[in-house]
Amino acid sequence: MRHHENIPETLQERVRLYVEREHLLDDDPTLVVAVSGGVDSVAMLDVLVSFGSLDLHVAHVDHGIRPKDSEADAEFVEHLAGEIGLPFHGHRADCPSIARDQGLSLEEAGRKVRRTFLRSVAKRTGANRVATGHHRNDQAETVLLRLLRGSSATGLSGIRPISEDFWIRPLLTLNRIDIEVYAQDRGLSWRRDWTNQDTSIPRNRIRNILLPILKADFGPHVPEALNRTADLLRSDDELLESIALDASKTAICARSDRKIALDGPKFFGYHVAVQRRLIRWILPKLGLDPRRIEFSLIDRILTRMEQGRGTLQVTTDLTACNTGRLVLLGVTAPVFEEHITLGVNRIPSIKANLTVEGVQRAGFPPRFSELPPYEIWFDHSALPKNLILRTTRPGDRIRPFGFSGSQKVSDILIDRKLPRLLRDEVPVLADRDEILWIIGIRSSERSRIEESATRAVRFNFEGSWRRLHDALQPFT
Repeated sequence: MRHHENIPETLQERVRLYVEREHLLDDDPTLVVAVSGGVDSVAMLDVLVSFGSLDLHVAHVDHGIRPKDSEADAEFVEHLAGEIGLPFHGHRADCPSIARDQGLSLEEAGRKVRRTFLRSVAKRTGANRVATGHHRNDQAETVLLRLLRGSSATGLSGIRPISEDFWIRPLLTLNRIDIEVYAQDRGLSWRRDWTNQDTSIPRNRIRNILLPILKADFGPHVPEALNRTADLLRSDDELLESIALDASKTAICARSDRKIALDGPKFFGYHVAVQRRLIRWILPKLGLDPRRIEFSLIDRILTRMEQGRGTLQVTTDLTACNTGRLVLLGVTAPVFEEHITLGVNRIPSIKANLTVEGVQRAGFPPRFSELPPYEIWFDHSALPKNLILRTTRPGDRIRPFGFSGSQKVSDILIDRKLPRLLRDEVPVLADRDEILWIIGIRSSERSRIEESATRAVRFNFEGSWRRLHDALQPFT
């Protein structure tokens, strides 16, 4: 690779202006550059080196698909980085095995491995962003591929210049011919990936078969027309996204890591396009892979919710529920059991703290009947020794404060009109024999403190269940 001193390059300036216009670089000069060894990524590296102000790290993944060729690719990229004087970060993976074991296509497995590794390099080097070599021909292929599969405006807007405030595509302003001419003029060397000719891969069929037919029949402008469509739809998509974001602030009335509740009348008052975007925005927050959220899944949720009260098991873990006043989306809460001691008990699985402290009589509240719902006191002498905070279980019973008999915990939750989808979120304080406190909902008769008591133990709960439950009070 040649040196860059005082060499004017029109293409370099085009990329620089594009990077500035799209705000692809932040104030941090550290940047990870994903280099496969192909002409696109090699040219991208050359252009980024020409900027002169960046602290670049070269990263390469050997996917283990073409053993001999991929090893040579890795050696080439490592040598290239060394020649320029840049640090090299390499990783080898067995993508065919990963695809087979995880039920993924080879393309999906490669993407997953690549992204995981590049994120790890960014974390290790302190970089805020990773540059990849996508260009306008890739954009045209992506738009066409998504169009044939059926996609929304979001999908048809194609590859973004920047996504997740992390992945940047500095070459998205260039086409493949621009890049190849630049690389030849600069005297660059690169590797050829013969798997790009494998037409069993859908993207390669688009590139090598469909696009040439379209260009032959409709003219060479087809890729640029597809790019123009993506650019136009991106603007529309950004507007709709901002409308949906504003709607989320109004429609979402409560949320935790595993549950999100929408005000039903407000949600159904929005146009269906906004409803779809709200659902699409919510699902990744509950752990669903954004790339696997298809229109059919969103439409199934909306269709069932529009039918009125009812529940839909969307996936093994994800449930949607319409209670009339609420539309709830949530995944199953973890089953947990934590032994409780004096002090602050941290329960990471539910992002909660239970603080336990002993109090002398002088510190007793004026009236125990007026305690807040997330605080409970027990007579020190009557408190069981082995206390646990746990998930509710079938058959759990409690003797409610002021009652002589016991009730099923499940009946109490139903009486409180707590939707079924939320009941697995309710933590309880228990000993080996019975429930002492349904947190935020009902205390046990065993929490009664007699006038003669001289010492007590105070319990205070803080956590995601408290915030979720409080926010839902007006709706239940």
